[in-house]
Amino acid sequence: MQTMEILSVKRSVCGLLLCAALVASAAADTLMQFKGNLVVPVCTVNNNAQVTVDFGDIEIQTLVTSNTPYAMQSSVIPIVCPYVSGKPMLTVTASSVYNAAQGILQTSKFSEGLVVFLRQKDSTKILPIGTPTLVTDSVTLNGNVGTLTLNAGVGTVGDSSKLTAGPFTASATLQVQYQ
Repeated sequence: MQTMEILSVKRSVCGLLLCAALVASAAADTLMQFKGNLVVPVCTVNNNAQVTVDFGDIEIQTLVTSNTPYAMQSSVIPIVCPYVSGKPMLTVTASSVYNAAQGILQTSKFSEGLVVFLRQKDSTKILPIGTPTLVTDSVTLNGNVGTLTLNAGVGTVGDSSKLTAGPFTASATLQVQYQ
């Protein structure tokens, strides 16, 4: 009988060892999770350098009609877009805005009523501020390299008789992204 008890104990020990090995191997399994975030990169505008639109000298008496752009200047700006699937969207942002929906920026002479009007390539399509805007006609690409053509004009809001001679500035930020 002792032999039977020894065999029984051995079987029990073997069974316990087998269960322990199974539990140990199950506990050794490690979950691996993969995650990330797909993004559409923005285009590089003007090699990340400032774009300067110089209106030159504008004679005050030529700004005759309020809310009308004068001295329109066209800017052909180089762009490089790493991703060009979809349609080009331009977002203009600025801290000094007179009328975002109409694409009108305040200038440093805004207290006198002087503003800058932003337009797309054809000079008639308004370029709103703070809203991604489809600019298919303003962007020309060859592969992923091309140009963005924009127009800007100077004008007044209100009575132009307040205008005085002197320099003025205004600024905005451009971001092009295909969507």
